[in-house]
Amino acid sequence: MLPVKKKLGFVLLMIFSLFMISPAEASVAPVEQIRELVNPEFMTYTSGSLRPVKDDYGITDTEDVQLGEGQPYYIVSSEFLKSSSADGEHTDDDIFEHGGYLFVMEENGKPVGNVDVTKENGAWSIFKLSSGISPVQAIVDTRQQSAAVPDTKLIYDQAFGLLGISQNEKYIQKAGEHQLSTAQEIDIRSLGNQLIQQYQASRKLPPGSAGGRLFPSDSTHAHGKYYTVGAVIFAGFAIIGAAVMLFRKRRSKL
Repeated sequence: MLPVKKKLGFVLLMIFSLFMISPAEASVAPVEQIRELVNPEFMTYTSGSLRPVKDDYGITDTEDVQLGEGQPYYIVSSEFLKSSSADGEHTDDDIFEHGGYLFVMEENGKPVGNVDVTKENGAWSIFKLSSGISPVQAIVDTRQQSAAVPDTKLIYDQAFGLLGISQNEKYIQKAGEHQLSTAQEIDIRSLGNQLIQQYQASRKLPPGSAGGRLFPSDSTHAHGKYYTVGAVIFAGFAIIGAAVMLFRKRRSKL
């Protein structure tokens, strides 16, 4: 058996390791994993509500429609808008947070629309199907750019009319006209300042990217994070308690 001092040292090491755990919420799940999760739900659309409106999408047979290429997309962080100043030094990571996933909807390899997937009540699900092709091109461009520039992100925030790519601390509008500047390319610091100015002028949180809701900035993410931290703290106290009991028991035998 290990001496008491070594046991206590081991216990303290375990406690330190527990508190070094980062919440899993910070990571972005792989696209393939999300596709597998939502594909059964998507099939209910192709066999049901998509059929009556297939002409609007240019679809010949909904049974041939499937989820194609996908990308995680990012929206403007509500926390950034509320806590930052318009003359600050803003970075890409300051401004944007993960909002969901965009998938190409295709029929026999031909793009016919896009599928917006968001997280609701802790589960990923389809928020909406759209016939818009501009997001499809943005998805493809993001994938192509990512091969050369790993920090490339797809930005899709309908509240601000943002549909483009963020890379190398620049934002590049890929489709439509965003509401903040006539330039198609803008540095991230300037973009952040304009976003804050627009927010401060409105004096309210603009709708989030997912269909007119307030930023879906993760009430569920935050809950998951708090539960993780709570579990770590509880486990830490449990280990400390066990160590104290072990030490007292050892002393009583001496």
